[in-house]
Amino acid sequence: MKHLFTQLLTVLLCTCVGAQTYVSVELQETLTAAQAGAGLPIATDYDLENYKILYRTVDALGQPDTASGLLSIPTERSLKFPMAVYMHGTVTDREAVPSRPGVAERAVVTAFATNGYIVVAPDYIGLGDSDGFHPYVHAASEASAGRDLILAAQEWMDEQEIYYNHQLFLTGYSQGGHAVQALHRDLQTEPGNDSLTVTAAGHLSGPYSISEVMRQATLAEGQPTLPGYIVYTYISYNNVYDLYDSLGSAFVQPYLSVIKQYDAEEIDGVAFNAQLSVLLEENEDRLIDMFQDSIRQQIETDDDDSPTIQALRDNDTYDWAPEAPTLIFYCTADEQVPFRNSILADSVMRDNGSTSVVLRNGGPLSHTACAPFALLTTLNFFNTYAMTEPSTAVGQVIELPELGISPNPVAAGAEIRINGLPGGNCHYTLYDVSGRIVTRGALATDGIVPTSATLRPGLHLLRISLPNGDFAVRKLLLR
Repeated sequence: MKHLFTQLLTVLLCTCVGAQTYVSVELQETLTAAQAGAGLPIATDYDLENYKILYRTVDALGQPDTASGLLSIPTERSLKFPMAVYMHGTVTDREAVPSRPGVAERAVVTAFATNGYIVVAPDYIGLGDSDGFHPYVHAASEASAGRDLILAAQEWMDEQEIYYNHQLFLTGYSQGGHAVQALHRDLQTEPGNDSLTVTAAGHLSGPYSISEVMRQATLAEGQPTLPGYIVYTYISYNNVYDLYDSLGSAFVQPYLSVIKQYDAEEIDGVAFNAQLSVLLEENEDRLIDMFQDSIRQQIETDDDDSPTIQALRDNDTYDWAPEAPTLIFYCTADEQVPFRNSILADSVMRDNGSTSVVLRNGGPLSHTACAPFALLTTLNFFNTYAMTEPSTAVGQVIELPELGISPNPVAAGAEIRINGLPGGNCHYTLYDVSGRIVTRGALATDGIVPTSATLRPGLHLLRISLPNGDFAVRKLLLR
């Protein structure tokens, strides 16, 4: 994605003090729809503005913190877009986060935003601009980082008169799957206000079952693909829950020295995984052999009285019943996050009474190969529920008597031509009778608009947005 970033603007828009939620918002870049869509396997509709946002939240110990994240907004101001949250996957250093231009995972945010969503993506506590340690797969701080970023973005957009509608979509992959499940649970339990009511969510290939499925992964035979990620979990929980007198009381040499280096941020995640893999192979050890016997026994026996086991259980995220439509996506050849996490989450959520969970198997793909299919499936899933509304505050309805549509009625799947278009960069949006968007895009100079053969017959509304924000509306009958 770094080749897409042709502009890097460092324009400080707002620095705030006092009781306000957000701290500052900085415009980083403006992308055309073509730039945003380069290399993506999807159609792109809207130009974007990407902002780095700093906002107030609390860390894993409940102390005030300033965290960073990305805010990506379609530049079309005549429409109210839904909001979406993207929770990113595990990163190998604190700079590999969505708020940093050029980071590959930023492409996910771009894909959703250029398709008509206002997207926020938290960097998480201890990453990006947040000081201190990152509480890896710590459910409470993941949820609070996401919630507080939504509120900060909404507050800033309200002040800037950038309008959004009442819908809220949530998704995340890998660690982000765990984070979004924690956030979704938190927002359903305590929404706080109507703007935090979840419309739909995608929980994608996440380690939801820390105390069972991921604990079993710690005990597995053979060499783990990325041993550092599992060990990272125990380091993280020690930092949050103060589980051990020292790391030496939990881990043995020769692994302890490397673990201490990583905990002190003297090496990054890539080096951490590589060095642990070499040591495991040289010593013909399993991952559990890194632990002191006392901790190993607690993990093996699932000891109810063990602070370690209690910390693992505290960060399970699946034992509840989603009310909003919820996609759970996994792949069966995932070598990093066992797919049984998803099977278990689906089963327990259904047993708890949820009727809105949709389980999807992406097939025998690796963790990395699974990601684009999971995210594309999620985007399509969200698009079945997403609505985009006209903004009454920007632009106005105009007559444009010279604007005509032919043919009308039109057979679904055929093209229509819009005649009498004014000059400039115009866009079209086609709504069904319920107000849901069925297609949208930029208007070519010839005024041709395609329709899909899958559209249902009946009355539709075609909105033509002009460069100045004004718009005209025409009825279109599909047959």
